[in-house]
This record gives sequence, structure tokens and C-alpha cells, in this order.
Amino acid sequence: MGILVALLAYIYNPSDWQHYPRLEDIRNFTADAFNTVYVVTNDAIIELDDDSSTPERIFGAAEGLPLEIAFAVYDTDLARVWVVSTRGELYAFNSSGGLARKIFLTATSSIRRLGISGEYIFLDHDSSVQSINKRSEQPADALPDSTTVWVGSYDPANIRKDYPFLAPWVFLDERMYQIPYSAVFTHRNKAYVSVYGYGYLVFDRLSWRELGEYQGPRANEVHSLFAADSSLYAFGKNGVDQLVLKQEKMLYHPFARWGTTTNETPSWGAGIMDKLRRTNYEKARLIEGNLFLLKKREADVFNVDKKVLSEIRIQAWIYDVDFHKDSLFVATDDGVFLTVIPTGEPQPLKDERSKLYRDDVLAIIRGDHARYFWTGRLLVKQTGEGWEYFTSPGFIPVPQNAVAGRDSLIALGGAGGVVIYNPETYLQIYLTTKDGLLSNDVTALYLDGNYLWIATDAGLSRFDLSAVLP
Repeated sequence: MGILVALLAYIYNPSDWQHYPRLEDIRNFTADAFNTVYVVTNDAIIELDDDSSTPERIFGAAEGLPLEIAFAVYDTDLARVWVVSTRGELYAFNSSGGLARKIFLTATSSIRRLGISGEYIFLDHDSSVQSINKRSEQPADALPDSTTVWVGSYDPANIRKDYPFLAPWVFLDERMYQIPYSAVFTHRNKAYVSVYGYGYLVFDRLSWRELGEYQGPRANEVHSLFAADSSLYAFGKNGVDQLVLKQEKMLYHPFARWGTTTNETPSWGAGIMDKLRRTNYEKARLIEGNLFLLKKREADVFNVDKKVLSEIRIQAWIYDVDFHKDSLFVATDDGVFLTVIPTGEPQPLKDERSKLYRDDVLAIIRGDHARYFWTGRLLVKQTGEGWEYFTSPGFIPVPQNAVAGRDSLIALGGAGGVVIYNPETYLQIYLTTKDGLLSNDVTALYLDGNYLWIATDAGLSRFDLSAVLP
């Protein structure tokens, strides 16, 4: 009897997603006829809340926008946003309808700045300026004039002269480094200031008093996600991002200044940094009060309550760990090893078909009723009643960078997006940028109840699994 594979096509719904995009490279700001301000980054357009000036809605590839945005400007005459990609492709975007449409151009090239006037859109390619009639959306023989408004042309060197009340014109980050302001956008009674590598600040335009600041994720090459302290933590190569969930506030804890910055050290990390020999780990897992930090054939284990650091050293390459009560499972390129703490010696875990023995085991997923082992080709399920074996889903991101799950639900992420897989029913759902991902380069996953947290090179996203699960 053949296997019936249930493939479900997810229909994108913005309400299923919550995004926290990276804001290190803000291209420009713009505002619509209703005085709503938008932040334009290299991969998203972010609509800000009118009162708090914090991100409210995120528009990206799922709405048809280009993956590499150069600039965008709101057209109050036609109630649309003109968006140009770094390659000079032009798009018309309706923010209320959430749909972008590509404008056909006979020639495209890299863009230096974007201009708008009453009748035309201008694409400045440095060596030439391309003009498009806004209404006919056809090339026109027109030149910019004094009414043309440009975005992307502001020189940061002019900030001191144009905005003296913003002195000293620098932002002091957690490392106590001074980062110069990149650009200023004034609209009505507020001034929005971009800070490269950080995010943006908001000032009262009358008193020039700072009203607030907002940063996006800043940890590079995020490889692990876990929850603690009513926060989500994204563990990267240079530091840890902390998303305080109730406040939706992002904090950054750089390894170079761990415990000495203005941000309070996370509870699971207090007392750890003076004990570690390195910070360039490949995976971090917080399990039952123990922080496991994996690096090649070694793992540092920090007991959060006792502030005690111990080590695991084996001959095999460590991919993942799981710890429950007195049982420590270590997944390696030479199978799974089980140790009963504190007196036991590591012993190879043998399943009925020897699919785990002396083979690559890339991840361990523990549910309430079963434990799953992912080999990259096969899913092996262990329960008190024995072993079960399941084929891999039809689509697997290659390379696989992240695995998360629970009973009867496995999520795989990597280059190409995310696949959500129920091994018992063979239900499979694929998520890419067309379905709401900020980027198809997925680096870490974490399952929290019915929410799947996804880390990509473009930021963090939370997906509501209720939208796709029966």
C-alpha cells in the first residue's frame, strides 16, 4: 500500500505573522497622506504606529516587494508607494491592500537615488536619470526640476548644520561606542533619526527631546533560539538578542561587553562569562536549568542556579543534546550516546533497526510522550512502547540549519525556507518568503506552544501554527 502524503498549501495571511526585522541598514523614511510614517530597509517596508512610532505592520516579499530594496517613497497624489530595487526595478505598492506590482522598464541598472514630482518618478543611475510618467507608467522625456523630492541623497555630513539641536549627533550603544547618526527625516511634530547598525530614534521636533528608540535584532549568524525570563533569546556569533515579549522590546547583549553594559544580564547568563573559555559556540540549548553550549567535539554546561561550569568531551562531533531528570542524550556524527547522571558512563543508544547506531544524528526533539531523533534522512521515534521509523518530508532545506518540534510535529529550516511536518499523518507545509518569511535563509527555530519562532538573516519572525494545523 502506498503512502498518502498530505500536502497543504498555506494561504498567506499577515495576521498569522509577527515580525522583528533587522534595522541596521535603513534606506530611508517616507510618510503617507494620513501622516503614517514608513521605515524602508533593504528587505522590508515597515509601517509605524502613529502614536508610539514602533513597528506595526511589515511588508516584504510576501506582498510582492523585491528582495533587495534600494528606496521607497509615498505618492500622495496616487495613494501608492513607489519602490525601487537595488537593480533599478520599479514597483507600485498599495500599502492598504498589501500588494505590489512590478512596472515594466526597458532597461534597469543600479540605483543611486529615487525622485518624485507631481507627474514623474525619477531613477538616478548616477550616469543617467530615467523618468517614468506616474499615471501612464511609461518612460517619459522629462527632467527633474525644483519640485522634485529625492530620497537616498542625504549626506550625513550635513546633519550637524541642518539639525543643531540633535547635538552631539551620535548614539551611545551598549558597548559605550559612539555611532554617528545616518539620516534625519522630519514629519509633522516628530523627527526620525536612523543609526546604522542599530535602528532608529524618535525626537519631538519642537523641543528636540528624545521620545523613544527602537532597535532590531543585532546578533549575527543566529544559530539558536530559546525562551526564559518572559523573553525570547537569539544566540549568535557576536552576542545575544533578547526580545522582551510583553513589551515587544529588543535588547542586545554583546559578548565583548557581557555583564558590563547598560542592559541587565539575563538570569541564565549571570556569572557565566568569567568562566567560559570562548564565545564562538555553534549551538546553545537551555534545558531544565542548564545551559548547554556546543562547539565541535566539546560542550560547556553551565548550571544556572549553582553557577557551576562543567564540560563534555567526546571523540565524535556533537550536533545536539537533550537532558531530562537523570538522562543525558548526546547526538553526534557517531550516533546517540546516553549517560545516566551522575554515575553512568556514556553508552551508545541502540534502536531496533540500528538506524541511530554509528550514524549521523543531527537533532533531538523531546515531546511530552515521545523523543524523536532526526538523521537528515529519517525520523526515529522512541517511546516507552518501542521504536517507530518515518520517512523524511518531500522537501528538506539543504543545508539544514535548524530543527524544532514536539509530539507529532517537526519543523526543519535552512536554505530555502521551513517545512512543517507531521510524521504520523505525513502532513507537510512549506513556508518561504512568498508565504511570509522575511528571508528564505533560515538559521534557527524554536517552538513555543502554538507559535513557531524563526530566525533568518533578515530578522526574527513568529508564525501562528493554528493557521496550518488541523
